[in-house]
Amino acid sequence: MAKDMTIWWGSGSPPCWRVMIALEEKKLQGYNQKLLSFEKGEHKSKEVMDVNPRGQLPAFKCGDKIINESYGACFFLEVRTRARYCLVVKEIGCWRSS
Repeated sequence: MAKDMTIWWGSGSPPCWRVMIALEEKKLQGYNQKLLSFEKGEHKSKEVMDVNPRGQLPAFKCGDKIINESYGACFFLEVRTRARYCLVVKEIGCWRSS
């Protein structure tokens, strides 16, 4: 499942960490990751701009779905994996479809 996932991320970015922690906590192994340098302007490269026209990180892609907000990516992972525990909205209760 994780082989069709790619995250473009930058070191030192809490929003990037948020998505990467969710991927790891959900035990999604084998996803693709591309570490980019903010200092070198790699987050404004054509590759990233094709995925996220704002040139911001993280950029997350799963199959043909592209999600460029860290909370949105975490929510997507939560719904997609249907885990036994809730990572996203603990304070309002964990929801699951049966």
